[in-house]
Amino acid sequence: MSVRFSALTLALVFIASALRAQSVEYAPGTTRYSVNTTAKGSQTTPMGNSDFELGVRQQVTLNIAKQAKDTMVATVTLDSIALSGGPAAGADVSSLLGSKFVSMVSPTGHVYSTKAPEGGNPLVSQLADGISRFLPAYRSNLKTGSTWSDTTSGKVTQQGMDVDRTVVSNFRVDGDTTIGGEKAFKISRATSVKAAGSGTLQSTPVSMESTSTSNGAFFLSSKGVFLGGSSNDDVNVKVTILAQGAEISMKQNAQTKIEPIR
Repeated sequence: MSVRFSALTLALVFIASALRAQSVEYAPGTTRYSVNTTAKGSQTTPMGNSDFELGVRQQVTLNIAKQAKDTMVATVTLDSIALSGGPAAGADVSSLLGSKFVSMVSPTGHVYSTKAPEGGNPLVSQLADGISRFLPAYRSNLKTGSTWSDTTSGKVTQQGMDVDRTVVSNFRVDGDTTIGGEKAFKISRATSVKAAGSGTLQSTPVSMESTSTSNGAFFLSSKGVFLGGSSNDDVNVKVTILAQGAEISMKQNAQTKIEPIR
């Protein structure tokens, strides 16, 4: 009897544990967010060294629509953008307002493809890569303490250069919390990125290598709504001017916070 009781107890514990894992998918709907980034760094060129600081404040609207059982359409519209700090603060970004970035994603945010607005504005291509990953990807069965890793590799375009990039991300569900009255999962994320490629930068043939690490967390409601997050990113980039063999290196630390606008 005691053996049968122990087996039954173990079975009930297993079932209870399985029930605590919740399957969550992104829900169709529209949400607005504020996105604030502050970056500090240094640049070394054959002409010498210089430090820089940049602030970027954005408001975006995210619309998620169901297209098929395994496909969502995530459209990010840039409602406002303001730059501060250094020469970049004077850049004219008015033409970017209203730009729409459309991504085909899985119900848990894994990107299938992204389409950026057409046009020759180089800032659009720089924004496109980051905005295509605005919606965090995750595993559908979430429970406190669960962990997983994702690796993606492929070619991307960065500032007119064709780049081979590998992204390795490690995730952990830290637990439940409440944001704006909504129950949410807190998911920590640590990411490392390596990229290398070549192309032309301002009509000059160059090669590029970069490495970066990112640590942060994002929040996902139990109903499938992205409730913002934060990250701390360290980036190292080396650009070689092929005709001269001259090198330009850059180090940058950026802190980003995303919050839903109520």
